[in-house]
Amino acid sequence: MYLRCLLVPTAPGNDATPRLDAALRLSRRLHAHIGVGFMAPGPEHVLAGMASLVPVDDLTIQAIEQGVREAAIAGKAALQAWCARQGVAFMPAGERLDATFAAWSEHSGEVEPLLTHLGRVNDLIIVDRPDPAQPFTGRALDTALFSVGRPTLMIGEPVNYDPLYHVVIAWNGSLEATRLIGQSIALLREATRVTVLHVRTERFAEACAADLSEHLRWHGIVAETVNLPMTATASVGAAILGEAEARDASLLALGAYTHSRVREFLLGGVTRHVIENARMPVLMAH
Repeated sequence: MYLRCLLVPTAPGNDATPRLDAALRLSRRLHAHIGVGFMAPGPEHVLAGMASLVPVDDLTIQAIEQGVREAAIAGKAALQAWCARQGVAFMPAGERLDATFAAWSEHSGEVEPLLTHLGRVNDLIIVDRPDPAQPFTGRALDTALFSVGRPTLMIGEPVNYDPLYHVVIAWNGSLEATRLIGQSIALLREATRVTVLHVRTERFAEACAADLSEHLRWHGIVAETVNLPMTATASVGAAILGEAEARDASLLALGAYTHSRVREFLLGGVTRHVIENARMPVLMAH
């Protein structure tokens, strides 16, 4: 299995540069290309939320369409400028499929169905950490995790290092973590170093980090095994992040929302803590 198609979804007002930088570092290791999908609501979607606030007429519709066109033009120009700075080919003709280049596509409609459709024909979705000031970021992460069925890489802070230098896998034997490992073998195989981290919770006996390391060995991945005891004061999420940072992890991989999302929202949980606090990129699957 190869990871050849990296998807960076974006929208009007969304700066994709940090995710493009991370995607480029990955694509050069994976021999992958970067697809940037620009997603903007059509006039009918914008008007659905405006109908009770402003009068709707032809001029309003034309203004919305013009704004979307200008945002798309600006987004494409920003991608072309980024490609020029990084020495990346932009939509080349006849390029090898296992080469690094960037492609641009434009889509009109709601984020969820657009990203679901586009994400399912890509290998990895690269999204931002959710920002309340930019609703697109939260919608993109939710859709990538719950609807697409592909691994999701969340970027919080700029990635100015090799994300595959040291991958730490937070392993708990869950279905979500198992899916992530199965979908990410090609990426893990490219990592310089891999550590399997297992936190000693009440479910510790149900999953063994050494078993996963043995499984990875059959795929050519040599992984260190770490069993981390829990303290009375730290949460599991804080323990995972603290240990990953102490071991200079360049990327954290974990199954997302192994408990119900409502429970995590109300009571807190590992996934929620990691999403809100991780400084390194986080690879997730649900």
